[in-house]
Amino acid sequence: MRHAKKSVPLLAVLATALGLAACGGGGGGEDTVSGSFTPVAGAPAAYSEVGGEAELTRSGGGTEVKIELTGLEPETEYMAHLHTEGCGGSDPGGPHFQFEKGGSEEPPNEIHFEFESNAAGEGEATAKSDREVPQGEAGSVVVHFGGHSQMAAVLFTHEEGGEMEGGMEHMHGEKVACAPLEGEAASASSDAAEAGTDAGAEVPTIEFKNGEAVGGVTKIEANAGERVRFKVHSDVAEEVHVHGYDLMKDVPAGGTIEFDFPAEIEGIFEAEMEGAGVQVLELRVNP
Repeated sequence: MRHAKKSVPLLAVLATALGLAACGGGGGGEDTVSGSFTPVAGAPAAYSEVGGEAELTRSGGGTEVKIELTGLEPETEYMAHLHTEGCGGSDPGGPHFQFEKGGSEEPPNEIHFEFESNAAGEGEATAKSDREVPQGEAGSVVVHFGGHSQMAAVLFTHEEGGEMEGGMEHMHGEKVACAPLEGEAASASSDAAEAGTDAGAEVPTIEFKNGEAVGGVTKIEANAGERVRFKVHSDVAEEVHVHGYDLMKDVPAGGTIEFDFPAEIEGIFEAEMEGAGVQVLELRVNP
């Protein structure tokens, strides 16, 4: 799929394909989630040994995402993007994450990487934004074959109303690997471990069908510091909005999305299908 050519603010080329390890990144981040890369279902046989890690850190109102991969084809160009969903299902990762939903499909509205693997089939890249990805919306990082840049990594920064310089044309090739972060099938985060939550506990699923929540409004209760997890399945395309926490996700028609975020704000909150204006969840967070 070819995207229209658009300008991108290229603030800094961080490193070449052979030497990103020296890049320090945003250590000491206030909130970090990570996941391991594995081949996506149906990936070419050449990628059966793909591995590595993805790490997203929210700090100071901004976001830094770092990826490291092994088992790639040598000296080959790749693209990667932050997605809103996990790695399972027929479309690993689901939609690209966007700060402004329905807006530009290029940085700074999305988080992209372009990099080239070295002779050993290893690749590393880092991307930054001065905007913070909302809790629960960093579903996964998905790697695609192909790209239009020889750069190992590019630093993208959101500039509110700013003029963008430079340019880059993106072509999305076949998906080859996915690392879950906050989406379905994500590994238990350190936050969940510290809160003592059961990573194997069943996640409630809300069914939205024929304009209403099947079985009525789902009620969830959590203590401050624990993680809140639930899924929403919808027979129509909708936007699910968790009020109070101001978390929003798009669910496609016939699809399922998952929310996973820390219970940091005490009180009673509702989640609703924005288009229909129908409440589907009541969340109570105790002190």
